[in-house]
Amino acid sequence: MKKLNKIILVLSLTTSSLVYSEVAEVFTWKANPGKDAELIQAFKEAAVIHEKEGAVVAIEAMNVGDTQGTYQYVMRWDNPVEWGKSKDKINTSAEWAAFGQKYAPGSLGVMVSSLSGGNLDQSVKATDFADPFVYSVQVWEATPGKVQELVANFMTAKSIIEQTGARVEIYSEGTGGNGKFHYVLLYENWTKMGESYAALGASDEWAAFQASTAQGNSGKLVSSHSGSVIE
Repeated sequence: MKKLNKIILVLSLTTSSLVYSEVAEVFTWKANPGKDAELIQAFKEAAVIHEKEGAVVAIEAMNVGDTQGTYQYVMRWDNPVEWGKSKDKINTSAEWAAFGQKYAPGSLGVMVSSLSGGNLDQSVKATDFADPFVYSVQVWEATPGKVQELVANFMTAKSIIEQTGARVEIYSEGTGGNGKFHYVLLYENWTKMGESYAALGASDEWAAFQASTAQGNSGKLVSSHSGSVIE
């Protein structure tokens, strides 16, 4: 029952805000040995088709937090309506069907996971991710009954972190997930990320915020990783 109540609370908190928000689908792939370049080339070919059908695509190489040769194929849309229209086009696309026949299943790599999510910020558009960037992701699970508190803490942290030069996006998991939140920090390059981290470490405001939330137990960090957009 507690799990059901948690799911209902997450839905009630996020559904209204996600109706017109950016939608993302993330497909994580592990390249077969020696097949990295070929897998990335296949991603590029797929991206051409998907973008014709309305998606905005990014190809990312995972860095710390996963093994070498792990990549993410990310598709974005402005909102769920555009997502649905695009998915219907893709599912009936002769070009996509032909692409599926080009590569034998498992010949270049294996898809290890897939996940969808919605941005909590309604102002963000899929095209806002057009420029290359590096990123760091923290995945958080809310303590039962404290989803609103966790999201409030996210927003406070966002205002502080963005003062250091980061861009912060927060996603609620959809299909493939179980209600966790993904706290995403975006930077122009690794140097900017390092400078932001250093600034946070020296920030009295950040230290005070961390102290204020230390006993709240609104959620727990369950995983983290970093990476960069390569295409």
